[in-house]
Amino acid sequence: MPNKKYMDEHVLLHTLRIELMNGKVLLYNIDGYRKEELENWLKARTDDLMEFSDDFLSFYASPDRMAFVRIAAIKLLIFCWDAAVTVPEPSQYHDHFEVTSTFEEELLIPAVIILLRQDPVPLIFSDLDPDTNFLGIDEESFSRDHFLKGGFISLPDEDGEQNYIPVTNIDCLEVARSFIYPDDMWEEMEEMRKIEDNKN
Repeated sequence: MPNKKYMDEHVLLHTLRIELMNGKVLLYNIDGYRKEELENWLKARTDDLMEFSDDFLSFYASPDRMAFVRIAAIKLLIFCWDAAVTVPEPSQYHDHFEVTSTFEEELLIPAVIILLRQDPVPLIFSDLDPDTNFLGIDEESFSRDHFLKGGFISLPDEDGEQNYIPVTNIDCLEVARSFIYPDDMWEEMEEMRKIEDNKN
């Protein structure tokens, strides 16, 4: 097992495999810390006496993405037995929806990808700025009953027209982290996490 200093300087990536009811398979790279957090979250929900409920599974995935997957859309979730890959800067992205492109050898990933129930073609939003198109939602949003049943995600399309997508129809929302957590907030959260990890 690598020591904590080594893990802080490198990212230990694992593969999270999510098989959806519609047959689609989602693969995400998650680091060792978040794998442990997610496993603990799942283990807590194997207790039938739990006093909480969630409609969405949410997590941070490399490189720099947030994913929200409706639990009712999941057939199976697996932490693969692959050997964790150690990389200084994670770059591999699994293009589940065949929506990426390249420009001068740089991989272009849409800022927001939304998979709706019973629709194999995802909604894609690419030309967005996190400052002007900040979503204003986070993990807590997806645990609020009124938002789940009657809320909307609002995003402009490439023509500048505003789109409103009902949350109740969303099976998977994948978004660049900066649209959920701005850089300054994210850096503060990461610093707090490191302090907490060093206590343990």
